[in-house]
Amino acid sequence: MRGRILQYNGTDGTGVVVADGQQYKFSITNWKADTPPAVGKTVELTLADGQVQAVALVPDDVLLREKTAELTGKLSGMVGGAAGAGGVGGMLLGKFGKPILIAYGVFLIATLFLPAVNMPMIGGEPMFKLASLLATLGGGGGVKLLLILSYLSLAVPFFWPDKKGWLALLLPLLTVLWAFVSARKATGGPMGGGGGLGDVFGILGVGFYLAIIAAIVLALQGFKKYATS
Repeated sequence: MRGRILQYNGTDGTGVVVADGQQYKFSITNWKADTPPAVGKTVELTLADGQVQAVALVPDDVLLREKTAELTGKLSGMVGGAAGAGGVGGMLLGKFGKPILIAYGVFLIATLFLPAVNMPMIGGEPMFKLASLLATLGGGGGVKLLLILSYLSLAVPFFWPDKKGWLALLLPLLTVLWAFVSARKATGGPMGGGGGLGDVFGILGVGFYLAIIAAIVLALQGFKKYATS
């Protein structure tokens, strides 16, 4: 059963996991991972008679693959359904192709709804909301504006027939990279910790990773369209 760590006290090695709306207490003796428990992490619970027997960490790469497969499947079905219905859906599919439309949908969902970082003090906010926080810290200049322009980038090749219009699909990738650099600059490290890149990647959430993957696909597809138009 999947759950999420709600509380953890490193002093006495006890914590609480929430799963299926229920809270379960566990101790460090139940923990099955090389890294210590951390609030917000997804775990796999093993129960016996309602008591926790084992708490195993679900790696971030597993969560990322699952979320990517889930979103891609749903968006692929939506794109296919829109194409089958004809009209605007078929026109968009003919213009952009399924890879671009799916990647664009993943980018929207990742930046607007999925947590960009795993930090209790921030609460798992998506990249779009975190852009405002970065601005108040003095290092997020233009991130929200770039995100808005990234959302509009799909319209550029649609309304501008010149092949240069496809280069607008590079903007989401530049935006995500700039957001990453801005976060480092604003906090002087991984959200104020002052550590190295390994620490930063450790707190990045599924929203960031899905956004960067989708942005890379958009950039590659956009450049391919530009080169072959």
